[in-house]
Amino acid sequence: MLLSIMIGLGCDTAWLMLAFFVISGTNSQGYGPIKQTTKGKVQGLRMKVGTAEVDIYYGIPYAKPPLGNLRFRHPVPVDHWTGLLNATVRPNACFQPTSDHVFPNFEGAQVWLPNTNVSEDCLYLNVYVPNTPNNGHSVYGKDVMVWIFGGGFYAGSAVLDVYDGRYLAAENDIIIVTIQYRLGSLGFLAMYHPEAPGNAGLFDQVLALDWVQQDIHNFGGNPRSVTLFGESAGAVSVGMHMLSPLSLGKFHKVILQSGAPHAAWAILSDKEAKNRSRKLAKSLNCGNFSNFLEVPDIIECLRGVPALNITYSDWEGITDFGVVRFPFVPIVDGSFLTEAPEKSIKSKNFKKCPVLLGHNTNEAFYWLLYYSNGNYFNKDSEPKFTQNEFDRQLDDLFSYHPFYPKELNSFGKEAIKFQYRNWLNPNDQAMNAWQLDMAVGDFNFICPTVDFALLTSEAGSSVYYYVFEHRSSVHLWPNWMGVLHGDEINFVFGEPENISKGYTHEEVTFSRKIMRYWTNFAKTGDPNRRPGHVSMDEWPLFNNVTREHLILRPELINRVDKSRAIGRGSRANECAFWRHYLPELVLKTADMSQMEVEWKMQFNEWSTKYIVEWKTQFDSFLLDNGLKKSERCPSP
Repeated sequence: MLLSIMIGLGCDTAWLMLAFFVISGTNSQGYGPIKQTTKGKVQGLRMKVGTAEVDIYYGIPYAKPPLGNLRFRHPVPVDHWTGLLNATVRPNACFQPTSDHVFPNFEGAQVWLPNTNVSEDCLYLNVYVPNTPNNGHSVYGKDVMVWIFGGGFYAGSAVLDVYDGRYLAAENDIIIVTIQYRLGSLGFLAMYHPEAPGNAGLFDQVLALDWVQQDIHNFGGNPRSVTLFGESAGAVSVGMHMLSPLSLGKFHKVILQSGAPHAAWAILSDKEAKNRSRKLAKSLNCGNFSNFLEVPDIIECLRGVPALNITYSDWEGITDFGVVRFPFVPIVDGSFLTEAPEKSIKSKNFKKCPVLLGHNTNEAFYWLLYYSNGNYFNKDSEPKFTQNEFDRQLDDLFSYHPFYPKELNSFGKEAIKFQYRNWLNPNDQAMNAWQLDMAVGDFNFICPTVDFALLTSEAGSSVYYYVFEHRSSVHLWPNWMGVLHGDEINFVFGEPENISKGYTHEEVTFSRKIMRYWTNFAKTGDPNRRPGHVSMDEWPLFNNVTREHLILRPELINRVDKSRAIGRGSRANECAFWRHYLPELVLKTADMSQMEVEWKMQFNEWSTKYIVEWKTQFDSFLLDNGLKKSERCPSP
């Protein structure tokens, strides 16, 4: 109906009609002020948030739509536009699956699916600006936080409801920027050719950071005080910007929620990236990728395939990934990443800046549900495993190990079982399931994050670590799953401020505390220190000796005395196992495993072939020498 009305109107009238319909369906007071950017004018919405006001600018383009010959390439800055750009409508999400195949009608899964159209025309960002004077801020403007969403470099959108930046901006007088970037093979196909070099999605992020440096001052922001923050793949991205020479000078502090740049799932080897690109091309009838000279033809062919077909072919033929794996992720391309993240981190070759980071209690249950396709782990019933089932599950979950040979040897698997077996009560079947979550969560999320804290602290950065332990009162997933991957996001963005969501008063206070910690850090590099106020001195610095961290639970954080909220050495033993013991064990037993295989093959050949031949020859010898049967050696 609206579309048909707009078709018969002039461009200016149609724009006003669309904006009216958008505004009338929100808590908006009307249009926000017009802002002049380096590429043209934009106008957004002015929204009422409690007693405050926030100007929201949706869908500001920072790059040309990556269509046609721009598909797979690094992004190109957007052209100038004339007239006034309508920044009142949430932009497209980048191409990704739009339905959940395991829990298709479950609201808990729906919150992570795109809430706008998906399109290749998706390189936009959104700006949330509190309508307040610049009192207490730098002469350069308000501090800025740039959110990079997670989703395994395969899914996600900057405008999901859970990433609504208005509460964070309004409560704490800070500017929030959220950015879209390309996903899956459309963002990370790596053919090592100028037309498809890989890491396009990361280059999208770099160009968005360029926009912040060039234009955020037009919105009252300070380009000299930019904090990157992200969760999961977003946290990995934040960490990779710390490693990249292309991102230097474009940010000043970082927050990593449940992720680190050297996580096993976060990067592909050159060999594996080429292999997956070849399989994708083959599945779409675009060549076999066997000859470098054929690559331009393959890319040209892939550019002619509908984006939807490419997205749903990303997983084709990929069999060598485990419980937390994604088909197309970053690579070492020699440009954005000049060396493997693991090497950069060990050699301390990264940007030294204040770091806030941490993890949640149960990082893996969500992934285990999807990995088992709702079978062994089912949201409708608490999983329970006998000791034998626990062993079989670990064998399956760690059959592929990207840090070691892809087939983890028997010594490595037995070590993982030993480390995570519930020795106090191995017959507690619910605890056995919990320990599977611990093993997968430690390896993929918790220990990479802990390691990153240790190494950045050792390099001289001020580091603040948290462990998020609160399960929301309005949680949609079952109680047995505990505190899931991503559960802190609602509290970081202030969702409890929305009365319609039904959070408790205690959770509203808790969320305000978390928002204050995050924004204090963004403003000063210290979550305890708020400009113009006395330092709270609640959150201790993390160091390699005491490893102190803040436990984020309402009953601890909402108290005046925060001493009970200080923890020490979270997952220290388990992370030492993954970081030091297991790699050394696998390295030293690799030859032993091969010797065992060779010995078994030789023994089998001897017992089935040579012993039979020997017995035949011996019997012939006895006959030739005239020995009677009774005089022969008795049979065993």
